[in-house]
Formats: sequence, C-alpha cells, structure tokens
Amino acid sequence: MVCSLDEDRDVALDRARELVTQYLGQQPHIGKASGVDQSLLDEIGRVLTWPASEEEIRSAMKLVPDDVVQMITASGTPDECRAKVREYVEAGCTCPILYPLGDDVFAMIDAFAEGKFRW
Repeated sequence: MVCSLDEDRDVALDRARELVTQYLGQQPHIGKASGVDQSLLDEIGRVLTWPASEEEIRSAMKLVPDDVVQMITASGTPDECRAKVREYVEAGCTCPILYPLGDDVFAMIDAFAEGKFRW
C-alpha cells in the first residue's frame, strides 16, 4: 500500500497525487477497481499520453481530488495514514506492507511504531 506521510497534509497528498495520477491515466483498471468515477478516468486519459511527459502529468494532477488520492493510498498526516491502514486491517488484511513515498522513511516507521498503532 502506497504511503505518503507528512505533518503537512498538502505535501503528503501532492506527493501521492503524482503517482496516483499516473496510475489512473496509464492503468485505468486500477482506478476502476478502486471505485474511481469513470468520468474522472476519461478526463485524465484525455490529458496523459504514453509515455506521459512531465508537463502532462502536472496538468492531469490538477484533476485528481484529495479524496481520490486517499481512496487509493494511505496518504496525509500520520493520523490519516494510520486510519487508512486500520481500514485495510479491519477489512481482513493481515500483513499490510507500506510503500513509502518521500525522503523521510523514518517518519513513516515512527508513525507505525509499537505503541502508536494498534491493530
């Protein structure tokens, strides 16, 4: 599960938004399986080509709302990330594996360290 964690929620979401945008534009079946509205997938698909340029990715990122980023990833503040992982665990995930985005992997490790996260 992609995890973009930062005390600054906007930083965390924008970091994940770049990856989510590419998934939705180039692998729309991921978005469809995740419940993303088809109209959003179509709109992103009109902006991104293959291979997508940096400019296309930046333009398409503006189309992806925060709630879609958080639907597909565990992104946001530490509390938001823990809550998303907890959703997966409550749904039956027995071994969540986090794929950290960002430079400070230790912040993610600390956020899920023993005593801070309860299954």
